[in-house]
Amino acid sequence: MAKRLSSFLFQKENKMFKLGIASTAIGVPLSFIFGDWTPLMGVLMVLTALDIITGIAKGFYDKGLRSRKMSQGMVRKGMIFVVIILANMIDVAMASTFNELPIAKMSAITFYLGMEGLSIVENLAQMNMPMPAFVKNYLLVLKENGENVADKKTFGKK
Repeated sequence: MAKRLSSFLFQKENKMFKLGIASTAIGVPLSFIFGDWTPLMGVLMVLTALDIITGIAKGFYDKGLRSRKMSQGMVRKGMIFVVIILANMIDVAMASTFNELPIAKMSAITFYLGMEGLSIVENLAQMNMPMPAFVKNYLLVLKENGENVADKKTFGKK
């Protein structure tokens, strides 16, 4: 009985050890390339998912759902995160210039929040869904702020 118990516990510990190694092997590189996790990154992931969902719904609505078009859209969504990684690498390289603030990454995220939000609004509008005007206006401001913030803080433009 004791032998069975020790064998069971060892197997369980071995699985936990392997899980820890695997999560470290994945988590450390992701943490480096994306930088610190921020609430805006979570919001961007939610808006990206909502844009995909509303895009598919729009395709069903207007009977224009095409796998090639959807595949191209998915690649474009993936490239958003490539730009976020690039912006984070800029922040890492320019840490002393930016006073260790993630200015490039946050500007890119803010820009894409506006873009994704506007895309969701467009998808809903094409399905004749009423939308409050302030939502679209707010998203336009987000997009513009994302475009302008990094330039102003980095290069001193006013």
